[in-house]
Amino acid sequence: MKKSILNLSIGLCLSCLITNGQSLYGQQAAQGTKDTNVFSMQTGNPVIPAYLADASIMYDQKTDMFYAYGTNDGAGGGNVYPTQMWYSKDCKNWINRPLHLPQSWTDYAGTTALWAPSMIYNPSTQKYYLMYGIDCKTFVAMSNSPLGPWEDANAIAPGKMFYRGYDGQFFLDDDQTMYIVTDNGFFKIMKLTFDTQGKISIDNTDSHFTDTESNEFIGKYFYKNVEGIRNMFEASFIYKRNGLYYLMWSFEGSENYNVRYAVSEKIIGPYRELNGSMTNPILVRDDQNQILGPGHHSMFDYKGRTFIAYHRQHFPFVDSKRQTCIDEVFFAPDGSILPITPTHKGVEVVAGAKRYKGENLALGKPTKVSSVRHYDSSPFQPRYRTVGIDFDFSGNYAVDENYGTHWDPGVGAVQPWIIIDLEKESQIKEIETIFEFTNRTYKYKIEYLPAAGAQGLDAAAGSNNWQLLADRSVEGTPQSPVRDTPQKGSLIKARFIRLTILDADVPPTADGADLKNASNGWSIFEIRVFGK
Repeated sequence: MKKSILNLSIGLCLSCLITNGQSLYGQQAAQGTKDTNVFSMQTGNPVIPAYLADASIMYDQKTDMFYAYGTNDGAGGGNVYPTQMWYSKDCKNWINRPLHLPQSWTDYAGTTALWAPSMIYNPSTQKYYLMYGIDCKTFVAMSNSPLGPWEDANAIAPGKMFYRGYDGQFFLDDDQTMYIVTDNGFFKIMKLTFDTQGKISIDNTDSHFTDTESNEFIGKYFYKNVEGIRNMFEASFIYKRNGLYYLMWSFEGSENYNVRYAVSEKIIGPYRELNGSMTNPILVRDDQNQILGPGHHSMFDYKGRTFIAYHRQHFPFVDSKRQTCIDEVFFAPDGSILPITPTHKGVEVVAGAKRYKGENLALGKPTKVSSVRHYDSSPFQPRYRTVGIDFDFSGNYAVDENYGTHWDPGVGAVQPWIIIDLEKESQIKEIETIFEFTNRTYKYKIEYLPAAGAQGLDAAAGSNNWQLLADRSVEGTPQSPVRDTPQKGSLIKARFIRLTILDADVPPTADGADLKNASNGWSIFEIRVFGK
């Protein structure tokens, strides 16, 4: 049975009061961004509206754009192909598109589970290179554009596994020599070479690389085993600053994920601890602010500043859904990395960047929804991160400008809807909807109601005078975010906006560990309404 409720809460199981016709939501927004907990309004983290883990983020000087590649979490039954990539001009507003990799990869691997990518541009070959792990088998691709199309880049065995290992990351040194650092029970570094077409081989001619391995496709190859690393686990990454190589990795796992590092004057080592960097992690969980599992990172520079991109657990902290965050990195005079504070507030990478152009008329406004999912932690107890969690995925989370929250109508919901009260009649120019799962096809419709049509949310919900603004009930939209505008030349004035989800393709299994709570996935991260 549908349940209609007024959603004005901003925190964990707390109801927002209405003062002089203005919600406390509006008051909180006016006070500025606060980094208090996962339910803060207008946060900068998570930075991308998706379940994107293991993020490889780079700034490309050639195109003057930021690009993010990652593991597609929460798509159903694991991390599935096609995966997703995102690009942005300002590191704040991100555009999504499917990432179509060579079919031979998934045909050979026998699975469509892709994870832990790395992307880099090599000025020597003038090619972009992308590397993905498929079931602990690593493949390499290349393209003339960071957006693709991508072709296989294995010079020795086209379309086949490049090496056996996972979480591989490219590194380009100052002399344009390119390497791979990867995990295989230990950290190993491989030197690369390229043919005239730009395709990749492992360089077997450098006498500094003396350890050997082989596979059935590329044969014997040489690498350097990195010795002396303590407290290691996975997600190795190399960063260079002032002649010092930083070999970084993630240790432990799940909610206790953390980042550590070692340094060397040579890429092959020996690597050593710097101010306890192998013992004392530089990025750890923050229970007070409800940030768990920060790790599997990449680093990038932009205009003299250094940033770290990492994933964290999505609230309420089930393993299958992780999200990408960005914070700034600072160094001590001796080169050691200062402790990094994971934040909800995030960081302004590009000065003056705003999340959207114009005023979002829906931000912090009152909502009414057809139903709400109540989080049930019982399937996960006694796991620490789920014990004692009690809250609703309320409608207000669709208008809070926070990708760490979302409205969820609940399992078994039939054509769920959300109504937003703009509180005064406005001219509507565009509506942007960010659904929870980027690669699913959603069918929906958007309607509007003038101020004269209702005096409040309850009256609006019972009205029969709704008018159609956008109809995606037939073909739907296969990608999110999606933008809808009134018919050309039409002038729409409305106080109330209603979005009804009519259908969505749901995989046979949904969200891995969160089967009971999210079997439908008919959920919305954000709805933005633009106009005046």
